[in-house]
Amino acid sequence: MIAYGQKEMDYLAGKDPVMAKLIAHYGHFKRGVEETVFSSLVTHIVSQMLSNKVGAVLNGRLHTLVGEYTPESILRQTPAAIKGIGISRRKADYIVGLARGTADGRYDFDGLEGMTDAEVVAYLCQIPGVGKWTAEMIAEFTLGRLDIFSYGDAALRGGMVKAHGFKTLSKLRFERYRKKYTPYCSVASLYYYAVNDDDEAWL
Repeated sequence: MIAYGQKEMDYLAGKDPVMAKLIAHYGHFKRGVEETVFSSLVTHIVSQMLSNKVGAVLNGRLHTLVGEYTPESILRQTPAAIKGIGISRRKADYIVGLARGTADGRYDFDGLEGMTDAEVVAYLCQIPGVGKWTAEMIAEFTLGRLDIFSYGDAALRGGMVKAHGFKTLSKLRFERYRKKYTPYCSVASLYYYAVNDDDEAWL
């Protein structure tokens, strides 16, 4: 999860009056549960293109089947066994392939710490089953990178539209806000996620 404090909150509040209101309304978001890059990748692959509810159900079943997500625990199962709990065959193949590649050293997640954000995303995108959005979410929430702002994230875009009262959100407008919030775009995204999920009318 993203670790941040008053410095980052004050910076963002000073850049945008709407963001200042969001921060004042929601306060500081607490640090979440730590995950390894490997376990987070498995969780995301299972959940891709599914609702949060369905993704959580399937991840629950996979945890019941394999226990903690590690290369070793995944490789004790066949793709057919993983498919048998309701996960698609393609995703099952991706998960087993990820486990095998990690176990044999083809994927070295320890090296991600020394990479730039762009390098992290590019490295993760080489893994079959991992797209740009998934890679950005790993960079943001698992590695705790502070300057991720994913245009491919529908929840982020939805929160921006709702918070600012936009009718549309062009890529150009999105990029203006990215520049405004840098180097703390990830922190800004937390507030847009919150308002997107908030059932109450905003402002």
